[in-house]
Amino acid sequence: MGEFDGRVKYGRLLRPGQEPGEVVFAEKRREDATRDEGWDVVRWVWAELAAPHRLAAKVRRARERAGARRR
Repeated sequence: MGEFDGRVKYGRLLRPGQEPGEVVFAEKRREDATRDEGWDVVRWVWAELAAPHRLAAKVRRARERAGARRR
């Protein structure tokens, strides 16, 4: 599973009264649940989107780690 990570969700996208820590905690719980289902999570940021070879390398490393665990 892949997911873009940006700073906006920790700032202007917060609901009224919501703290950034709440968003991070909810994200962590969702990611843990995803991993419990046997999926890996790969996160990327703008800099990696601007350099597709970096993103491709990151995804490739994640796939290699997942393959090594399944052997």
